[in-house]
Amino acid sequence: MAETLRLFISATSDLEAERDLIGATLAQLPAHNRVELRRTPATGDTYSNIFERIANCDRVFFLLGQDITAPAGQEWYLALELERHIIPLRKEASMTPAGLSFLRSSLVQWQTFRHAAELERIVGRNLIRTLLNPHNRYGLSLTERQLLQVHRFHPLSVEDEPLPRGAEGGGVLLDRRDPDTVVGVKLDEKKS
Repeated sequence: MAETLRLFISATSDLEAERDLIGATLAQLPAHNRVELRRTPATGDTYSNIFERIANCDRVFFLLGQDITAPAGQEWYLALELERHIIPLRKEASMTPAGLSFLRSSLVQWQTFRHAAELERIVGRNLIRTLLNPHNRYGLSLTERQLLQVHRFHPLSVEDEPLPRGAEGGGVLLDRRDPDTVVGVKLDEKKS
């Protein structure tokens, strides 16, 4: 049975427009079955409600702007505590001392973006990787999977990741002693 993709989107108060971009990027993808986008309401919420929203989600997109603001900080620590998969995204901008302190203490590799198009590309690639789960958790048809593989956000585009070399790309090892697997003729052998 196909699972619902559940995404929690956390953002500091200066990145509300960027938070909305994640839903818009998802809508552009050629395949996405059931998806739930979760967030803490702008008016805030109780700890238990935030906990519940994060506890059973597949991914947490965390957008950090100039400063760490409430409830984003609480959402970050809850996602860590609940061992959720966090995608830490940071806008390149001057930061407040509190924002810099949070950034340094987070101990994660942040992906940075300068503008909406960069954020859209990063998020799109991550969403495609998620949807193309090898076990097809999200119940996509073969056509939908193929459409995602050729989409402009596809994570395996040539400029981004090197082609596998050696055994990384898979292969077949042949036993030279087995006559059934010997292929070809040695050119330096003289025929009598």
